[in-house]
Amino acid sequence: MKKNRVQYIDIARGIAIICIIIGHLDNYQIVRVVYTFHVPIFFFITGYFTSANLPIKKFIKNKVHTLMLPYMYASLALIIMNTLKSFVFIGSNAAKDTFLEWVYAAIYGAGVTIYQPFYIRAIGALWFLWATFWGSIFLRFLLSVRGERIRIALVLVLFFAGYWSRNLFWFPFCIQAGFCATLFLYLGYLVRISREYFQKVPMEVKAFGTILALFFWINFINNYQSFALVCCEIGRGMIDIFSCICACYIIILVSQYIENHISVFSKFFSFCGKNSLLVLCIHNTEHNVLPWWEVSQKLVNHGMPESFRLYFFIVAKIILIMVLTVIFAKLQSIKMPNKH
Repeated sequence: MKKNRVQYIDIARGIAIICIIIGHLDNYQIVRVVYTFHVPIFFFITGYFTSANLPIKKFIKNKVHTLMLPYMYASLALIIMNTLKSFVFIGSNAAKDTFLEWVYAAIYGAGVTIYQPFYIRAIGALWFLWATFWGSIFLRFLLSVRGERIRIALVLVLFFAGYWSRNLFWFPFCIQAGFCATLFLYLGYLVRISREYFQKVPMEVKAFGTILALFFWINFINNYQSFALVCCEIGRGMIDIFSCICACYIIILVSQYIENHISVFSKFFSFCGKNSLLVLCIHNTEHNVLPWWEVSQKLVNHGMPESFRLYFFIVAKIILIMVLTVIFAKLQSIKMPNKH
């Protein structure tokens, strides 16, 4: 049977994936807002839907299929397109170096460029697939551990292992990011098993909690230092982790409001959320292949105000990504029709 989707969860995913796209423009005023929740909320949602009933072998096989195959295809697209670009615009020798550089990047799977003790360029946003893969597997194994206190202790050990080791040496396949992601996945799982309790909470308490969560999120934005799970950077520590949880909670509430009251946004963000993995792969490709800065510079030279450059990036990227997502989503539905 076809599983029913929770629309406001898809909307939350859609909001988050759009925020990932604009967050990669490296504008500080955008970064200080979107980095407070855009990646963690995906981990929360993944943890929320993680089941302890699926056998571990089948669980791992499923994660390989849903996360590692897209990583392989998206990495292959990066290798081919960057090599061709280098061949056309620079030459065959440069194309060989570019090919090897991106092959090494795909094999190592780091979300940030490594300079010591050797050079490996970042694979880009695809790091998220590795982190989700490891975090999901760690969580599934932890759910088979008897004793809540032991489980909590192991979650914290994994988190601090990733956080502590990040400056010593960055291991391949973003395993340290997976360590840190496990905490957010586990928190999402805890929300699911506690949902009946939350439903019984009085409305007055919920309203007060929402105001308090909004206060912590605003404080997080105003005092933002760094919160990048790609390199296990937590900024102010536990206060930022708690504030991140508050931010994710507010985004879920906003998503529920959009579902019920703003149909146009609901359809758009829901589509983005349902296809968030595809959007991520397309975005990572365009971000690492297309010469956006050169195009914008030509527009500036032809009269576009410099202050419009950021808006050009946002609009052009989102339009291109959405068009390609619609095309690939339709091709995917033709190849793999839904089974009823």
